[in-house]
Amino acid sequence: MKKKITWVAGLTIAAVLGVSGCGKNEAQTEAVQTESQTVSVETQAETETETQGETEMVIPEGKARSFLTGEIVDESLNERRPVALMINNVTEALPQSGIGQADILYEAVVEGKITRMMAVFQDYETLEKVGPIRSARHYYLDFAHDEEAIYGHFGWSIYAQNRIQSEGIKTLQLMAGGLNSDYYRSDDRVAPHNVYMTGEQIVHAIGTFGVDTAMPENYEGRLNFNNTDTEPAGGADAATVDISMSSSPHFEYDADQGVYMKSQYGEPQIDDVTGDQLSFENIIIQYAPYTCIDTNADCQDIALTGSGKGMYISDGKAVDITWEKENLDTDHTHYLTEDGSALKINPGKSYIAVIPEDYEVTLSK
Repeated sequence: MKKKITWVAGLTIAAVLGVSGCGKNEAQTEAVQTESQTVSVETQAETETETQGETEMVIPEGKARSFLTGEIVDESLNERRPVALMINNVTEALPQSGIGQADILYEAVVEGKITRMMAVFQDYETLEKVGPIRSARHYYLDFAHDEEAIYGHFGWSIYAQNRIQSEGIKTLQLMAGGLNSDYYRSDDRVAPHNVYMTGEQIVHAIGTFGVDTAMPENYEGRLNFNNTDTEPAGGADAATVDISMSSSPHFEYDADQGVYMKSQYGEPQIDDVTGDQLSFENIIIQYAPYTCIDTNADCQDIALTGSGKGMYISDGKAVDITWEKENLDTDHTHYLTEDGSALKINPGKSYIAVIPEDYEVTLSK
């Protein structure tokens, strides 16, 4: 099935002046500007199916296959819930810290067309510094639930607050003037772009809020992994990938390392702790309907149940996929090949962009 992807030229300037964006709990002014050019790409996607006779993976005693990366980890890590932290992603927050250690990095649009990220960590105790941490948006609760993760945030929108309180969701609710031992502010940036945590503080906050750390009984993970690195069958060339979000995510495939190197805002995205550029084995694009639910603050809602289209990118190739999710409370998002089979992704770190249906993804050779 052919899919034509067209990037329509445009200029977007968005500025938001409010309190916690949606909900007016926290003062902020954020402005972004993006410019795009018209590009047309045609892809021919073929179904990727499980190879017959694939060598069975032997997992050593005391080890397990990570639910997040498909890599071999200590069994104890798979027995506890990961932690998902809301990450500030405006230029004043750059470079971010610790997110290069994330197993999965989500990015989605919030008010004013800006984006925020959610970094998911399985081995969070070892974090030296992570942040800047920012306020919650209600649909990020669903992203965290997809990974069975404990959600951490500094502040919240009114919609996130209502949902957390009405549904009794236990999160790491770091609030200004609250539990100072669970976070700290750096002195090299101005608020609200200077809130951070350490691995030790994350562990302390989990205890403070009494969050259950045990994975659901018999949980097998929502992602399906190849046993070894496998190029997507019949994929279109994807040596570079550009997504028309305001942060201008740009990926370049490094064939020697077998990973995509990530840039944004026209510069390599660097982890301030390590000095390394962010890299991912997998890129997953999920198109979903966005709706403005507060015109004054441009607050967004995302329809994350039902089904929709998407794209899986790895090893320099891209294929069309679909996604489906029956309900927010008990189901997880499932990625499928075009014939309805469960998508298998490569072992390693993943970047997941949940974007409006009219946003464009541009691939090049």
